[in-house]
Amino acid sequence: MAGILAWFWNERFWLPHNVTWADLKNTDEATFPQAEDLYLACPLAFCIFMIRLVFERFIARPCAMGLKIQTNGPQKAQPNAILEKVFTAITKHPDEKRLEGLSKQLDWDVRTIQRWFRQRRNQEKPSTLARFCESIREKSSAHVAWK
Repeated sequence: MAGILAWFWNERFWLPHNVTWADLKNTDEATFPQAEDLYLACPLAFCIFMIRLVFERFIARPCAMGLKIQTNGPQKAQPNAILEKVFTAITKHPDEKRLEGLSKQLDWDVRTIQRWFRQRRNQEKPSTLARFCESIREKSSAHVAWK
């Protein structure tokens, strides 16, 4: 464990040339942030993350249910390997020429392919409930920050 800590706090990595950890010790004239101050960052970040999860689950979600906000997301596009490959590798908004080619390849009409792409794009959007929970969390944290 001591070897890992020595490697992690290596002066050559963290400090400029000709500066050592001894140079950053607190004196009567100057006080410096200490490396030990970083030990609080991870537990604090974890606590903030847990507060966010608890808030979303036990406050924001019940508020949304009380307001009858939809829990379901956009309609799912039917699985199609060819269209999925075009969507992920080439474009999310195919032009008319590409639509015609896909139409002939799949034996679907152009309108059906356009609908599939629209549904597939919308699939990546968060549901109304998820957006509401994010918005209420942002509003409440902004409200706390202004107090």
